Amino acid sequence: MHNPQEVERLRGLGIVARERIEDCAGGPTLIRTHGIGKQDIQRARQLGIELIDTTCPHVKVPRRHIEEFGRQRRTVFLLGDAGHPEVQAMLSYQTGPVEVVSRPDDLPALDAKTPVGIVAQTTQSKKTFDLLVEAARCKFSDVEAICTICDDTARRQAEGVLLAGKVDLMVVIGGRNSANTSRLAHICRAVQPRTFHIECAAELGEVSFDKVSKIGITSGASTPDWIFDEVENWLARVE
Repeated sequence: MHNPQEVERLRGLGIVARERIEDCAGGPTLIRTHGIGKQDIQRARQLGIELIDTTCPHVKVPRRHIEEFGRQRRTVFLLGDAGHPEVQAMLSYQTGPVEVVSRPDDLPALDAKTPVGIVAQTTQSKKTFDLLVEAARCKFSDVEAICTICDDTARRQAEGVLLAGKVDLMVVIGGRNSANTSRLAHICRAVQPRTFHIECAAELGEVSFDKVSKIGITSGASTPDWIFDEVENWLARVE
């Protein structure tokens, strides 16, 4: 979960984050929202580790399409952040060549007749996905694209843009290690330059509210309600 404050809260409850599956022996293990690779699942079974799968259902959708595109002998273009754990887990499901791209300019120089399949990391920008598909169809004769951006992410981005256009200052709440929150802040900042990406209410002390009469608040997908409520309560006291 890409929210340091929530990870720390869970630690206080005895739920500890681990980086390697080998370090999870000895107790039930929750699979994070981003999921883990097939090899880690197999390794957990070998070690007798009890897995509780809390992978987001939306995250499992592009995996299935990656597998199917590979069986169709399509080269897959995966719109995503190459080092992100969700993308790394997706790559373990490939049954053919997969190219991770972050923008239309990243499309590789392949033969124009190469059959192509396009999917996306679930928290990517819909606008970037559409531009990627458009660019691919200009370069390749056989392109099948399936938008696997989750509805919640797309809705947050669309509503964030609308809200940013109505306020004097925008606050986006979420972990700085959260790709979807950082992307949401970037999208809002393009509309309202006075957009601040914060992790918790304490950071609002460094924000100037001069000439601000209306404030917009939104949050990333991994931001828990209790942090959102703390920020909302803090802002309610701003004069």
